[in-house]
Amino acid sequence: MLDILHCYKEGKMKAGDLIRWNKGDGRVGLFLGLKTFDKKTNPYTCALVLWSTTGSVGTIQTNLVDVINESM
Repeated sequence: MLDILHCYKEGKMKAGDLIRWNKGDGRVGLFLGLKTFDKKTNPYTCALVLWSTTGSVGTIQTNLVDVINESM
């Protein structure tokens, strides 16, 4: 398993890659991209994910998800 932020910065990851939450219930989702909040006041960057279990889009810390399958 590879860290999302590292993979994205290295160009090894893109929208559509399958990811797994490596804590909690291990749910699976599709990586949609990275979201950076206000760069001046809150430069936090997180993963934007479409979760398969709920069908909802949410954000999660990049260190809490792993790439399990790269899209073509």
